[in-house]
Amino acid sequence: MSTPRNPLIIGAGPAGLTAGLELVKRGVQPRIFEASACVGGLARTPTEGDWRADPGGHRFFTQHEEILDIWKSLLPHDQWIAVPRQSAMLVDRRVVPYPLVGRDLLTQLGFRSGLRGASGLMWARVRRGLRAIEKEQSFREWGIEEFGRHWYRLFFDGYVRKTWLADPDHLASDWANQRIKPIDWRRAGKREALGQDVFRYPRLGPGQLWEAAAAKLTEAGVAPSLGAPIVGLHHDGRRWTIELENGETAAGDAVFSSMPLRQLVHMLTPAPPKHVRAIADTLRHRSLITVAVALPKAYHIPYNWVYTPGPEFRVGRVQNYGRWSPALAPERFSGTHIGLEYFTLPHDVLWLADDAELRAIVEQDLRMLGAGESDPEHMMIVRSQYAYPIYETGRERNVVRIRDYLRANHPALHPIGRNGMHRYDNQDHAMLSALRSVARYFGEQVDPWQVNTGLGYHETGLLRS
Repeated sequence: MSTPRNPLIIGAGPAGLTAGLELVKRGVQPRIFEASACVGGLARTPTEGDWRADPGGHRFFTQHEEILDIWKSLLPHDQWIAVPRQSAMLVDRRVVPYPLVGRDLLTQLGFRSGLRGASGLMWARVRRGLRAIEKEQSFREWGIEEFGRHWYRLFFDGYVRKTWLADPDHLASDWANQRIKPIDWRRAGKREALGQDVFRYPRLGPGQLWEAAAAKLTEAGVAPSLGAPIVGLHHDGRRWTIELENGETAAGDAVFSSMPLRQLVHMLTPAPPKHVRAIADTLRHRSLITVAVALPKAYHIPYNWVYTPGPEFRVGRVQNYGRWSPALAPERFSGTHIGLEYFTLPHDVLWLADDAELRAIVEQDLRMLGAGESDPEHMMIVRSQYAYPIYETGRERNVVRIRDYLRANHPALHPIGRNGMHRYDNQDHAMLSALRSVARYFGEQVDPWQVNTGLGYHETGLLRS
């Protein structure tokens, strides 16, 4: 007689909800526990009245048909919009389109700057050609080799320090090929002939999709438990028991966890060996504070994102919500709806700042951006404590050591998603890790840790109606 399956899922973000949907599809009723009061994780859509915000800017693209099919199954066609991506960097008070266009770089910031950039890039390529062996690179080494010293310093050094909150010499570069596009040297006509970079987007923001996923699970009898932080995770050799902050417990035969990997290791009972806990302590996260601001004046901003690498700004990136979806603002709003993104650490001064202090910072940045002449019509502050895993040198090696320990000692414990696997994955890869983990739970010979391991650029995908 087979043992009944009753898995537990920690986290109701993209990975946790996808695991739940796949388990239900396979005839299993999991239980889902989410620490916060809403589903979607970083991909939620906070609302205040008719105002909506996207905390991180969530483009929906994938190279995997199975992910696209899930998205299409959750939202009807008329709730998806196609959004052309256009980004820029604000450098020396000039707006420079991103991805960087080589022919423009030679002239846009002045002849002298263009000459320095081009010569620096040529020298970097010569040095790369002379390198005898491939080696692990820091982000600074990668950036100088890819863009040349001058253009690296101008566009990326300050931005990476501001957003990753670390010295580029101490950051690994293995995420950069997937996230940062190379300089485009093609002629304008050829670039236009290849078409725009277009992505899918739920009309009411990313959370619309994950709320639909939660509703589908609820219809199947698997309503996620919200406001249910986990404070303990115990394995007795036969089954798993989780302890909730309110003192309640739940037991199951397996656990799918999207909580931060560091927290997971320290929550385990019996406790892992001291060296495993020490490795877990090296894993850090960046936090994100998004401030959605409605300005009464209509500004012409033909970009989804404007990056602000300069030290004159506290803000790291500005989203133009009107370019994502007009429905993120009330129907009759005629001004400019933007989201200012501030990157911080989970317990530093900026994270601990109260709303009044944050408003003062936002108002200063708006003045520096040339948009501070009138009071905002609306302002909403959204805090995301564990938003992005930090890719410090040695991260990959340390994560592998934790993975191998968990596999050897707790094969029924499945880390999933961006935080669970401490990887800078997009939504589709977080979902794939959940699908592969469920398949492994059913005995299939698949490895969730092999999702998104290629170094090539992946931020493109299928856009099929």
